[in-house]
Amino acid sequence: MDVVYASNDAYAPFLGISMLSLFENNKELKSIRVFILGEEIQADNVQKLDFIARSYKRNLIFIDATSYKDKIQFDFDASGYNPITLARLFLCSYLPDDVERVLYLDCDTAVNGSLGELESIDFKGALCAAVPELNMPHKNKAQIGHKKEDCYYNAGILLCNVSAWRAESAEKRFIDYFASVGGHLLYNDQDIINHCCKDRILALPLKYNVSGNHFYFHRFMVKRLQPAYDVSDSDEYKKTILSPLIIHFLGDERPWIRGNRNFYRDIFRKYKAMTPYSDMKEIGGQRLYMLCYHILNLITFVCPWFRVVFSKFIGINKYQWAGKA
Repeated sequence: MDVVYASNDAYAPFLGISMLSLFENNKELKSIRVFILGEEIQADNVQKLDFIARSYKRNLIFIDATSYKDKIQFDFDASGYNPITLARLFLCSYLPDDVERVLYLDCDTAVNGSLGELESIDFKGALCAAVPELNMPHKNKAQIGHKKEDCYYNAGILLCNVSAWRAESAEKRFIDYFASVGGHLLYNDQDIINHCCKDRILALPLKYNVSGNHFYFHRFMVKRLQPAYDVSDSDEYKKTILSPLIIHFLGDERPWIRGNRNFYRDIFRKYKAMTPYSDMKEIGGQRLYMLCYHILNLITFVCPWFRVVFSKFIGINKYQWAGKA
């Protein structure tokens, strides 16, 4: 299995925790080759990441991806997100020619089970495979040419058909579209992939991309918000939420922030304790905000429509307004 991450030095510890969880839960796979598209990752973090890979006898390849900005020959706005994620638009340029499919993982993920099935999934002509976003406001989908009924995918976990990307010059298509919108999109590369791969994204089961937010949405609400999920079996849905294959720590309730109540925080701490980053301190100064976020989650459990409205008018745009990285 080929896996790729994109990271700068600040996110290297989270990459290491995610990578260890991948190795720990996939010991049965004959081969795992991890590529890191890195931007100025310092020697200390390189050594720690290499130590994790060697501990599991897995191959780790560092690729200097600082040139990704040079490939975007126009001004662009990352909307408050870390622009290093744009490097994944250039997988064909950075990865070796023998890579035919690759699993892209955001650094803020934890693998909690075997991913062996992903090695044999038939793309059926799709350019990539991903899990649909739980809730994306219609106005945001319209900005990339999607209709209300069109499915929008979360690209934090993305199984890429690299062979097809090469054959169809996907990189040029990505950049041409980014240029056509003036280098400004709310979700950057995720918006680009959703637009350029429209109708050619294979829907993966929810178990491959579960966030803490899912726990607070009842199954009936999930079915209503995202028909692309197959959540008709209540026992299977409960199993997915309680034991997902990949956990995505998106949003603000991150398990490395002091005072967080993320439903999957103990899983993150478990894998963190197994890495050279076990002594990494939690980020402080946000206890009140974490409490407010948890209250929002509790309100969601009681009245999920409140969360939908909140996301539409506030949550979905908060990073852009705050200018966060």
